[in-house]
Amino acid sequence: MKKAYLILLLVHTLSSYAQDVIQYKNETINALDEKDNKTGIWKMYDEKNNVLITCEFKEGNLVSDTKFYKNSKLIASYDNEDKLEIYKDSKTIVCYFFRKADNSQTLVDSKGKEIDFETIKYYSQSAQVMPMFYGGAEKLYEFIGQNFNSNGKKGTLKVQFYIDAKGYTTQIEVKESTNAELDSEAKRVISILPRWQPAHQGGTFVRCPYIIPITIN
Repeated sequence: MKKAYLILLLVHTLSSYAQDVIQYKNETINALDEKDNKTGIWKMYDEKNNVLITCEFKEGNLVSDTKFYKNSKLIASYDNEDKLEIYKDSKTIVCYFFRKADNSQTLVDSKGKEIDFETIKYYSQSAQVMPMFYGGAEKLYEFIGQNFNSNGKKGTLKVQFYIDAKGYTTQIEVKESTNAELDSEAKRVISILPRWQPAHQGGTFVRCPYIIPITIN
């Protein structure tokens, strides 16, 4: 009996750990350590626009610059504090993030002057990625279908949630529903989704809202 318990415990431990690493494009990326801190190489993709943002963590702390790529070309590098280097036309343009009075973000030079629009536009093409469920919508709905226990009930729902800076689903809310008896199950299934790719904007990881429709026939 003790042996069986140990085997079950091991399986559970391995399963839990598997949730803390991402296997994508034949790489292990976006891992969390045993304390739920970011660790190792993190890569965030925008497949449609061929954008890649990379950085490296140790015990939750950034230990490398954040790199921004577009079409496999290095566009910029951010020191994660204040300095951003943009590589354009064989030049290195040093600038800094600046929050304007209307709370929008821009880039300024060392004297506080906003840099030219074309350079900002050039950097902006690689500066943002949105949340992504690994495997896309097909895998997302496959997971929901395999884990949703409707007990024979039918209905349609719209569920809103946030993807946090580590890729977890949080703040889950049913926004629309034709059958209230399905609401709690929809929230439960969204709560156990595997980790997503988090959003990254303006040089930092950000919490981002997401909404999906679910139809139970």
